[in-house]
Amino acid sequence: MKGMVSVMLLSAVIGAAGCSVNQATSNVATMDSAATKACSELNQLRQDGGSLSPRELRDRVGQIYTDASASANPVIKARAVALYTDAAYAAEGAGPQPSFQDDVAAMRQACGDLTS
Repeated sequence: MKGMVSVMLLSAVIGAAGCSVNQATSNVATMDSAATKACSELNQLRQDGGSLSPRELRDRVGQIYTDASASANPVIKARAVALYTDAAYAAEGAGPQPSFQDDVAAMRQACGDLTS
């Protein structure tokens, strides 16, 4: 009896894990309005980036992060987190982060044609 309950419990756990993996990988290609707005703001940031102070840059990237957070696209969300982390470090006096440009490029790639 214990063995049967253990098998059923294990099956339920594996089934739940399978569903959570599906949720994490779904919507990867979704460019909903929040993702589109974040990508549009990224494009604007690229145009204005050189003239911004580190704090202004953090604030602008913070808006990109806020918009991306509302998206169903997990890749856009993850790229925005990395971008915001770099901008926050720079604004707090750590200086320019070497990975910032890499993170901008990665998010541009995730945005696709929206930042061309």
